[in-house]
Amino acid sequence: MNLLSRRTALAAVSALMFVACGQTDTTTGAGGVAAVSAADHVKGSDSAPVTIIEYASPTCPACKYFHDSILPQLEENYVATGKVKFVFREYPVHGDVDVAAYVLALCAGEDKYFTVLDDLFDNQSGLVDSARSGVLKATLQTIGKRHGIETEAQFDACMANRAYREVMADKFQVANDKWGVNSTPTFVINGDLRVFEGDLRSYDGFAKYIDGLIGETAAPEAAEQ
Repeated sequence: MNLLSRRTALAAVSALMFVACGQTDTTTGAGGVAAVSAADHVKGSDSAPVTIIEYASPTCPACKYFHDSILPQLEENYVATGKVKFVFREYPVHGDVDVAAYVLALCAGEDKYFTVLDDLFDNQSGLVDSARSGVLKATLQTIGKRHGIETEAQFDACMANRAYREVMADKFQVANDKWGVNSTPTFVINGDLRVFEGDLRSYDGFAKYIDGLIGETAAPEAAEQ
């Protein structure tokens, strides 16, 4: 990405304020192979037959529902068993509050990223309320202290590190340009864009969809034997 494109993406991240995370477009996006990069946050085996990429916001209620009510069962039954590789990508649909929350998670380090993400979802209502009342920094500092970002100086250094915002801007641009993402959560599952609707609003629906994909990948192997 050239500097002008990166600046444009950064501006979009900052300007995208309080868009309803449930606004969806059911088109399927550009399609193609969804390459996983070093900047992604990954759980599961690289050899898993199904890859699920989630674009999400820590202040989106639908994302919290997926995170709390569906993802734990998917991790237990599919990720931990080598059937699914789960990839998380930041998509700051609610602008500055999401950007600051994700900077905190990134600054804590990759080994703590998902733990901080859990904490952000657990405290979603507090994040939203503090952003509305102008005390977001204090709320994020409290969360940061639980994950090794203990002083105000450390916190301020995290927030001032432009590299974290550039990583998010790159992902934001790929999400928009390649996949046509415009809501959260949005999933790219084995290269196909799926929004959070219909059967995918439940664990059983996700499981049925994943099982179908696993069956498709297993069928050619069986034919070759």
